[in-house]
Amino acid sequence: MTLNEIIDVMRMRETDYLKTDSFSQYPGIYAFFYIGEDFPLLGNKVQKHQIIYIGKTESSQEKRDAKTHFTTGKTGSSTVRKSIGSILNTIENLKPIPRNNIDYKSGRFSQFKFDQLSEEYITSWMENNLALSFYEYPKSKKEIEELETKIIYVLVPILNISKNPKSKFKANLKQLRKKCAVEARDNSCNFTINQNNNIKSIQTKQKKRKVMNSNYILIENFTQSDFKSKQIRITVDNKHLFPEEIIGNPITHNLIFMFEENKYKVPYTIGSKDGKSRSGVLKFNNELNFDILNIKHGDILKISYVGQNKYLIEKK
Repeated sequence: MTLNEIIDVMRMRETDYLKTDSFSQYPGIYAFFYIGEDFPLLGNKVQKHQIIYIGKTESSQEKRDAKTHFTTGKTGSSTVRKSIGSILNTIENLKPIPRNNIDYKSGRFSQFKFDQLSEEYITSWMENNLALSFYEYPKSKKEIEELETKIIYVLVPILNISKNPKSKFKANLKQLRKKCAVEARDNSCNFTINQNNNIKSIQTKQKKRKVMNSNYILIENFTQSDFKSKQIRITVDNKHLFPEEIIGNPITHNLIFMFEENKYKVPYTIGSKDGKSRSGVLKFNNELNFDILNIKHGDILKISYVGQNKYLIEKK
């Protein structure tokens, strides 16, 4: 297969991230497409369905894309997340921080990541604005890299820095990433404290999950108000299954719910401005609603977490 034929195959396989059902277990080349309406900083210079990044994996697409690039907290291990975060940082108040204690102690800030809220924002943006494609290429490390280099040279994706000599955005992108590295250094004064707090939070959560079932919850607390608002309240006993609450910082997460072989996007809001802990709220008045679920008084719902902010919802 020629290089142009491979690129054509990758274009034909473009699939919205939120509609991607599975990831390849083979090595190969992957492409990220932009499917949003107004690309940050560059606006309409980036067209819809344009390939904005080409990458390679010598292990599997699942390990590189699903478990690294689209995973909250993995920016330090993902060059494309660093680039996207650096661009989003020009329009959002994101917070770069050192990648880990080793980088912090050695004063190495170029491999930065972002704080939890910023990481969640980057993941949400990627999930809602990117599509994927993958070309399986179970060859040697050298052959995979050569194919990646050739495709980058032809397509000139805006988010590729290395192997991209024709890129007109590369210098700007390097500057944006350098700016984030400086901010990570400036934010590092509280890094060890934050790390300790994170460890404490993780330990608390682990203790809680020894008591609670970490795989699914049962919902049977519907009220008239819930039915009217088409919402499900996630009480303290069930919040462990959903994105963690950060007191004083309300945030809405876009979660994916699977019901009868279909996927729906459902907003989940958690946190309050007054610093008081409250129930989380799942809003079912958009794609997936109470009519589709056919919820009635006395019904019990089983919600199971299947990974990557995806949930299975069933009626009991």
